[in-house]
Amino acid sequence: MRPEIRVEECSATSARVVIGPLERGFGVTLGNALRRVLLSSIKGAAITSVRIDGVVHEFSTIPGVEEDVIELLLNLKHIPIRSHCPEVRVLRLDVEGERKVTAADFQPDSDIEFVDPEAYICTLAEGTRLSLEVYIEQGVGYASNDRPRPNYLPVDALLIDAIFTPIQRVKYEVQAERVGQKTDYEKIVMNVVTDGVVAPDVAVAEAAKLLRKYFTIVVEDIQKLHPSEQPVVDEADVPQVESKEDGVDDASEKEENTLFSRGVRDLELSIRSENCLLRGGIHTIGDLVSRAKDDLLKIRNLGKISLKEIEEKLENLGLSLQNDRAGDTTDKEDESE
Repeated sequence: MRPEIRVEECSATSARVVIGPLERGFGVTLGNALRRVLLSSIKGAAITSVRIDGVVHEFSTIPGVEEDVIELLLNLKHIPIRSHCPEVRVLRLDVEGERKVTAADFQPDSDIEFVDPEAYICTLAEGTRLSLEVYIEQGVGYASNDRPRPNYLPVDALLIDAIFTPIQRVKYEVQAERVGQKTDYEKIVMNVVTDGVVAPDVAVAEAAKLLRKYFTIVVEDIQKLHPSEQPVVDEADVPQVESKEDGVDDASEKEENTLFSRGVRDLELSIRSENCLLRGGIHTIGDLVSRAKDDLLKIRNLGKISLKEIEEKLENLGLSLQNDRAGDTTDKEDESE
């Protein structure tokens, strides 16, 4: 019996993930590794620099704006952003009159999504105009404002601290777990809080992918040194918990290990593409290859870039999507004739 993964009390910003039962000692090993990767290595997007009309340094004040420039930069720094473009995006904000300025006042961009459109920026007095541009980038972790200045920035642009990580807090606890008559197993109870840019359970899966990526490198490189020997880490060496049921169907276990029964998460797609597939009811690779391109493009937020990424991942496995339905129908009609 494999350890089970249960997602409890899940919302857009928080979730409780339970992993168990595990062999003794693996609770701290897995829990600590997942926590460290979640807090440091999950990719996100943030505002990295700002250009404000009439402002040349961060210690200035803007006439008619309640906040000074430092407070305005701090508010921009904490706006949760979802970026679908790996390149730098520039968004402009131009408002006038007595009002509260929020993230919804930025000019729309198809590649940038503000998770909280009501995120507060500043307050303007009557007759005041505010014009600024923000530069949005993708990244990992945290970037301080004393980093090297990019060449593409104008002279009057201000660098700000960029918080790329969408993870706000991770806490885990190792608890005892009982299986049958044995009481020496463990389980991990992990509470994950995000800013809403990424779902908490998806963030845990992304952290596990990163760990698997690096562990795989270790295994493959050591195997190259000893090609005639057994793998250093084999599936048979993974800790297994004894099942209370003796009658396990070996044929069904082999079927679960086939390529088509593997989840789409094994393709290591981007978070956007993976979420689109799961939202469209596609959970396994078998479900995916049975769909045509037109079927995938009908899924909300799945565009041509995501489709190209999916095709490339399938091609690496020697698979491809089903032909377009129109082409299939034509072939059948030709055969009938």
